[in-house]
Amino acid sequence: MNSNLQKQLLIGGLVGILIMALTYILLGGKRDELASLIATNTTLQKEVDKGYSLKANAQKLKKEIEEQQKYIDALIKIMPTDSDRGEIPYRIKKLADTAGIDQVSFVVENPIKKDYYTQHPFLFTFRVGFHTFGQFTSLVSGYEKIINLTDLQFKREKRGSIFPATVTCRVSAFVYNPEPPPSEAPAPSAAAPQSNTGEGE
Repeated sequence: MNSNLQKQLLIGGLVGILIMALTYILLGGKRDELASLIATNTTLQKEVDKGYSLKANAQKLKKEIEEQQKYIDALIKIMPTDSDRGEIPYRIKKLADTAGIDQVSFVVENPIKKDYYTQHPFLFTFRVGFHTFGQFTSLVSGYEKIINLTDLQFKREKRGSIFPATVTCRVSAFVYNPEPPPSEAPAPSAAAPQSNTGEGE
């Protein structure tokens, strides 16, 4: 092979290697920028996916809240009102008469206030037959408003009595307490003007 050709090939090879080295060096920063951009895009994509997930969860939660509110509204409708509470003794007496038991007395007890309702208990005493008292409790369970029958105490009467037992029980009406409207913070009172009472110079 011609020596001049060899020199030209050698020089060409060296020039090619030099160009590749310079290109690698010069583009080194660009490669770092590209890698940084790719990492940033990946992070942004994760944040976007997270945002979509949060939005979907928020819509699901909103729907659940709406369903719960419907349930609460329906529950409030069957809770006794204050006017219903006043009729409880009369209504219980009617149920007792229907069941065939004798109401002896009732006592209005102190109300018990909770966060969202107030319990209004009434203590009743009845003279009953066991079967007829079962009918009475069945009628109470069918009452159109939410009332609670608790603290049942049976006392067997003497033989020959028309009613074989005396029963005391507590009937409670649960009246819904609406949440009070949020109170507005009182406006700060204007500072009283300072009077110049100093003596003249």
